[in-house]
Amino acid sequence: MKRKNHWVLFAILLLALINLSPSEETTLVRPEDGRESQPVTPPEAQTSQETGHLQVAVQMDESDFRRLEEMNRQFMAIHPVEVELVNVPAEESYASFQRQLMKLGESPDVLLLDNVWIRRFAADGYLLPTEGYYSGSLSGEVLSASLIPNEWNGYVWGVPLDVDPYVLLYDTAKLKQLGLERPPTSVDDWSILFSAFKKQRPQPYLLGLDYRDPYAAATLLWQIGGGWKPGAGGAFYALKDNMPLSLQQLEQLHPWLLDAGAAGVDAWSKLNDGQLAMLMIRASEARKHSHPQIKVWMPEVQPNLASAWIQGRSYAVSSQTSNAEAAGLWISEMTSALNQMRWQEATRHLPVIKTIYYEAAPNQLPNWIPASLAAGSGAALPASPALPEQLESFAPLTYDYLSGAINAKQYRSRLAELSP
Repeated sequence: MKRKNHWVLFAILLLALINLSPSEETTLVRPEDGRESQPVTPPEAQTSQETGHLQVAVQMDESDFRRLEEMNRQFMAIHPVEVELVNVPAEESYASFQRQLMKLGESPDVLLLDNVWIRRFAADGYLLPTEGYYSGSLSGEVLSASLIPNEWNGYVWGVPLDVDPYVLLYDTAKLKQLGLERPPTSVDDWSILFSAFKKQRPQPYLLGLDYRDPYAAATLLWQIGGGWKPGAGGAFYALKDNMPLSLQQLEQLHPWLLDAGAAGVDAWSKLNDGQLAMLMIRASEARKHSHPQIKVWMPEVQPNLASAWIQGRSYAVSSQTSNAEAAGLWISEMTSALNQMRWQEATRHLPVIKTIYYEAAPNQLPNWIPASLAAGSGAALPASPALPEQLESFAPLTYDYLSGAINAKQYRSRLAELSP
């Protein structure tokens, strides 16, 4: 009988010990005052609820920025990352853009940069190479015109977002009257055009461009002079052996140029009204207008020869970021094939992923885009770290000449002084 009582007592004690033992999932915390608090989850079992935070600095017009905000909201609805977008006021110089970034306080995690600034920002230590945050492939997947400016010192420093090449809008009837079916594609074609225009003068102006736009001015110099070939230390306006020819051609064309960026000048109306034969402009602007007699032309993209500036923008990650992984995730989402098509529909900036050009359905992309834009490799583009400073010197000098503040001889002399 005593043995049976011993077993009952042992069972009761065992049950009591089990009830008092901590479980695998909760721990009883007993404060010093003896009051029992609620069970808490041990640290190793906690799930972090903290979200990452990114600041993204861009420079774009309001309509493009609103579209980016919409895409960003969609991103934040899916990912636990808070992304603050800052639209920095547009500035023309590299130094002024640096000052604008410094006004934001700490360096933004992600920057949207014009491709002409990528190598300079990288050389100054502002950027991380894409290998540190971007998981996708860039080589062979994006346009050479977008990738080449982002390559420096054996690394890629930016993820391309879009391209916006310079094109010519032209009046088909006016050019036909001057003996051409489309804009000139060689030095000889330009000479024929100049000769015909000088004899006929069918309208006041032959060509319009914004005198303050150095990309448009460089494109004009390249086209009338036979293109620009990159060389060791060569500036984009040096044109090597073709520089005298380009400037001679420009001097002949000068009286027939229209400043499309001047106050009160509506170059599009002049083109429609037959007062202008051609207008040099960015593709995104050209796509805003339509007229049955006005067509768009873009030259073929050739290896080792530039004939039109292909402007582009890329996302880059600051070397000061503490959240490179989240920055890479955000950039990958913003530059995906689906978002690139949505982006070009909203902003008219062309995509950078090659497969979009091969697989796009009719009417999704303009039919004037040459196949060589996607197929070409090793396209020649100015991309040295010194490019921002070169542009800062070239732009006001060229404006002074085109607007009549200096003559052709002075322009030629000062360009020679700028050239390496």
